Amino acid sequence: MTQPKKFYSQLSINTNKQKLQYIQDVASLVLGVVAGITTLESLNGFLFFFGGLSLTNAAFYLLCGQGNIEKFFQNPLQEIFVEGLAGNLPGYIMMWCLIYALVKSSS
Repeated sequence: MTQPKKFYSQLSINTNKQKLQYIQDVASLVLGVVAGITTLESLNGFLFFFGGLSLTNAAFYLLCGQGNIEKFFQNPLQEIFVEGLAGNLPGYIMMWCLIYALVKSSS
């Protein structure tokens, strides 16, 4: 017996994606500031970003999904954990470099 096909409201899906994107944007900028203040360099800075954003995404998955994230996203793992990494990396790097330069120039 096949499962019934799920129907999603595209407007609701887009709204959920926008809220997730906002959270990921803010988190990546905050992570960039923290990485700059702590003067992380090279691979440590990128590992900090991937770890921090993964924790943020996991918190979103658990808290906002209320145990039933499939109700809010068509492909939750792809949309929450994969799509946000590449899109938020430039903002993270920008803040990381800016704050790092400010911290290093003032010392």
